[in-house]
Amino acid sequence: MRVPWRQQGYQTAHATRRDRLLTSPHSSSAVVTAVRNLAIQQAVYVPLGAMLALIAFAFTVPGYHSLSQHLSELGLMPGLPAKAVQVGAVVSGSAIIVFSLALFAQGRRFALTVLTSILFGASMVSNGVFTTGSPLHGLYGIGIFSSLTPLLFLAELGPAASTRMACIARAISLLGMAYLWLMLSGFDPEPYRGLTQRIALLPAFGWYIFAALELRRSRR
Repeated sequence: MRVPWRQQGYQTAHATRRDRLLTSPHSSSAVVTAVRNLAIQQAVYVPLGAMLALIAFAFTVPGYHSLSQHLSELGLMPGLPAKAVQVGAVVSGSAIIVFSLALFAQGRRFALTVLTSILFGASMVSNGVFTTGSPLHGLYGIGIFSSLTPLLFLAELGPAASTRMACIARAISLLGMAYLWLMLSGFDPEPYRGLTQRIALLPAFGWYIFAALELRRSRR
């Protein structure tokens, strides 16, 4: 069946317009920018959200004590607890890596922030893949570099940094170092080491919320 010449002309023009939009450099740039912005914005919700969900789930596990046990100890339990800690760690770590790569796409001036952040994300993914007790759980403790991430971000953001970010970055880095000192010195109280871990986790993962919001503010 032959298509009328008018309809043929419309279809050809429509296809040409569509192809032009798809191949337009402006269109490709807009798509890349949208994807990059989405990768930044997901950090407002996913890294901390996954950890909060895991913390909340831990309260429901019989025989597990949130005050005295680390979250990774859920991985030693059979069934759902082990799966939950695997999923939570992998999701949170992957979200941090995605954010880090999107941040690198913003410019090489964030190179050191990206490096320490990716190390943190990789260590979190390994926390989900390998159970506690294995040296690969946490990739030999490589996640300790995350304490530098807020300060590096502040330095690399430069004059564009807000007063709020300046205060938050310093405070979170200081809290991270304080928690590391507690663990290394042996002063972390054993009956409450689960609680101190959770207190330290909240700012460490919550920092990505402030970083994503700061990037959005600085682009305005």
